[in-house]
Amino acid sequence: MLVIIFQVILGIFFMITGTKIISGKMANEFSRFGLPSIFNFLTGFIEIICSIGMIVGIWYPIVALLSGLLLGATMLVAVFILLVIARDPFKKAIPAIILCLLSFTIALYQIDRLPLLN
Repeated sequence: MLVIIFQVILGIFFMITGTKIISGKMANEFSRFGLPSIFNFLTGFIEIICSIGMIVGIWYPIVALLSGLLLGATMLVAVFILLVIARDPFKKAIPAIILCLLSFTIALYQIDRLPLLN
C-alpha cells in the first residue's frame, strides 16, 4: 500500500514538474547547464509520460517498472549535472537524489509483481 502512495505522489509531482519544464519556465536552468533547448522538451515529455505510467502502473506493474527506471535514470542525470557540470552545492541536489532513489525503489518493487516471475 505504501508503494502505491509513493507512486501517486511521484505521478502527481512529475506531472507538475514535467509540465513546468515543457512550458519553458525552467529554460534558464537548462541553459545554465549548457544544454540545448531540446532538452527542455525531452525532459518534460519524459516526466509527463512517466508520471502517467506511475499511475497506470498501480494496475500494470510492467508500466510502473519501466516508468520508475526511466524517472530514476532521469534524476540520476540531474544529480550528475547539478554536482559535476554546474558544480552546485550538494544540498541543491538532495531533491533529485531523493526522487532518484524513490523512482528506482518503486521500479524494484514492481519486479515481484510481474506475473512472469511469480
